[in-house]
Amino acid sequence: MSTLQSKNIIITGAGSGIGAAAAQLAAERGARVACVDLDLAAATRTAAAIGEAGGSAIALRADVSAEADIRAVFKAVVAEWGRVHGIVNNAGMLVAKSVVDTSVEEWDRTMAVNARGVFLGSKYAVAHFLEAGGGGSIVNTGSISAQVGLPEQAAYCASKGAVALLTKQIAVDFSHAGIRCNSVGPGSVMTPVLEAYLSGQSDPGSARATLEGAHPIGRLAEPGEIAAAMCFLLSDDASFVTGANLQVDGGYTAQ
Repeated sequence: MSTLQSKNIIITGAGSGIGAAAAQLAAERGARVACVDLDLAAATRTAAAIGEAGGSAIALRADVSAEADIRAVFKAVVAEWGRVHGIVNNAGMLVAKSVVDTSVEEWDRTMAVNARGVFLGSKYAVAHFLEAGGGGSIVNTGSISAQVGLPEQAAYCASKGAVALLTKQIAVDFSHAGIRCNSVGPGSVMTPVLEAYLSGQSDPGSARATLEGAHPIGRLAEPGEIAAAMCFLLSDDASFVTGANLQVDGGYTAQ
């Protein structure tokens, strides 16, 4: 099992879904976790669950698209624990519309959260890692939508494509300092975001069955399965892995 013993990790979007699962698993493997979410109450619930299980966590509110918020997150974590060893840039949103039906406002907000949020988290992480003498791991949440075009996901596909290439670029620029940057590409995962998407379909049951059938493994993922990949990439077991995109997608992009 990959260990994160004594590492201080920031996880955005930690209030639910993949982020909450990653926060809880990282804590289980020995990390102190800063649970960051736009919804402070949700982040607090995740941090409380970690504490009840014997782990160490704090909850912080932040809009990942706001530079001042991300700056404040790093300041708070450094004040609490001294330094940051890793970050999971996981916060995201989905607009399920074609390019014709997507408004400028929906496009801009999707790009702000999904792409700018990863940019800001990575920017402040790299600056902190360098100031601390090098080393550190960045894990970005990508998607199958970064690899293939999917129906009615114009803004989402574009934002996740940006994440995939930014990940590689950061790895190229900062590997010399021992800083690793990787992404995880989930397939369809049973999270509140997916549940909301399915509930908006005319036949949610049929829509879910279609999604399951699109994955060669024949089912949807659980958040913990994505969290396990993230925790591996955060750990020293992945010491020679950087600039990689680890698809955890049940074979979706292998077709």
